[in-house]
Amino acid sequence: MTENGITLIDAWELPEDRIDESIARWRERVGLIHTAPGFRSARLHRRLSPESRLGLVNVAYWDSIEARDEALANPGFTASAATVASYATVHGGWYEVADELRTVGNGSSEGPGITFVHAFELPAERIDEFLPHWLGRAELLSKAPGFRDNRLHRAVDPDTRFQLISIAHWDSPAAWHAADADPRLQQHLSTSPDFAIASPALVRVVAEF
Repeated sequence: MTENGITLIDAWELPEDRIDESIARWRERVGLIHTAPGFRSARLHRRLSPESRLGLVNVAYWDSIEARDEALANPGFTASAATVASYATVHGGWYEVADELRTVGNGSSEGPGITFVHAFELPAERIDEFLPHWLGRAELLSKAPGFRDNRLHRAVDPDTRFQLISIAHWDSPAAWHAADADPRLQQHLSTSPDFAIASPALVRVVAEF
């Protein structure tokens, strides 16, 4: 775990009118700990549509869980996090990469692009049963124009709210919407397991360290 590092993903549910405030506080908190030993990088994403359940998604990379725990001892970080907790529900967890797909020439590495986050709530004991379904959908999307890459993260703790989180990068929102409208994908989605609850969101990067 220490050699390859570990990923922290925080998915926030919060009112649209509190997002700007939350971004400012995220900058403040990460600014306090980004120089701590073991910190690698962090990127905050904001939803494009207010209709998406997840308003903000933070993805941070650390050497280890222990390194972040030590960094959080900063009293300024604790005070700022307490304020956010008064109006936001944050579903956080530690994740390891379960699978990954990359473009084979149909996407561009130029420009900021767009990110598609797909968080799944399901029983931890049924993840292995769900993975072939995710892979089938991901492989269809990976062949679409504008696709860049897709990485599936699996929660370390079986009690984490979102047991799986897929993070895909595309050239643009239009490229993703075109791929999502493909009849083959819609047919695949019609057979989605009913034990997995999906929370999808198109997001863009608004802050990073």
